Amino acid sequence: MPADVRALIERIAAALGPDASPAQVEAIARAALGHERGDGASASAGPPSSPTVGGGPISGRILVTSFGCDRPGILAAITTDLFEAGVNVLDVSQKILQGYFTLILLADLAGSGLGPKDVQQRLTTHADRLGVRVLVQHEELFYAMHRP
Repeated sequence: MPADVRALIERIAAALGPDASPAQVEAIARAALGHERGDGASASAGPPSSPTVGGGPISGRILVTSFGCDRPGILAAITTDLFEAGVNVLDVSQKILQGYFTLILLADLAGSGLGPKDVQQRLTTHADRLGVRVLVQHEELFYAMHRP
């Protein structure tokens, strides 16, 4: 197992706490990495059938964060690409601070047939062209890593 994957798994397990089962950690890691599920189906084919995190089902939602020097069209490019991919944007927060662009976007992958890794690859095209960075994380992974 590559060191970066091992480090991710260790961070997920630590964030979930001592009550986390190996199946919960694996489900979040697979969703975050866009890997195949244990039954051989692709993670991008839909959500896992029954894994849970903290007693609730893993959602098909992602957090998209972006930052860089502000320029026209960043939000439009990102949201248009999500729309064209069939991803539903649920909430957006954008801020321009002294010429620096920041974005946090919550989206639902249900119905798109895409996983977080697929969305990351799609958005990277626009990010590179617009000179910003984009990070796509599965919602459960984001909250597990950043909960208070």
